[in-house]
Amino acid sequence: MSKRIRNFIVVASAIAVPLMAAPMASADGEIITPAGVTSCPSDGNPGGGQRCTTVGNGILSVRKDGNTYFTTNYYRKSGGALSARNGVERSGTNHWAAFRNMGTVPFHYENSWTLSASCSAVTGKLNTSGGDTYPTPPLPAC
Repeated sequence: MSKRIRNFIVVASAIAVPLMAAPMASADGEIITPAGVTSCPSDGNPGGGQRCTTVGNGILSVRKDGNTYFTTNYYRKSGGALSARNGVERSGTNHWAAFRNMGTVPFHYENSWTLSASCSAVTGKLNTSGGDTYPTPPLPAC
């Protein structure tokens, strides 16, 4: 291998490694991955500071990363065409991402929001273009 190629690989690796998503520890010490859960227990608490529910052909989950950063993830397992958007609700106010095609399966559709610090519970939501809205159980307030 030439010195030039070897140097390129070293530099590219040094840049790429910090950009790769790594697992994080939640406040309760459990490890969560950047993508949402792929199965949901009947109590809606998969651990890792998340809440989830089964929705149609997938799993909707919400998690809190830090004090003000919230992520909603819809893991689509199967099914046909779907136009939908992820969202979060806090204190009766909805925050929505744009509608998008969620027809690719299996696939994680994820959006994040930075909300002001508050001790109000946060609920993850999935809203279809047909008008149906599905909530997760709420994340516990403070």
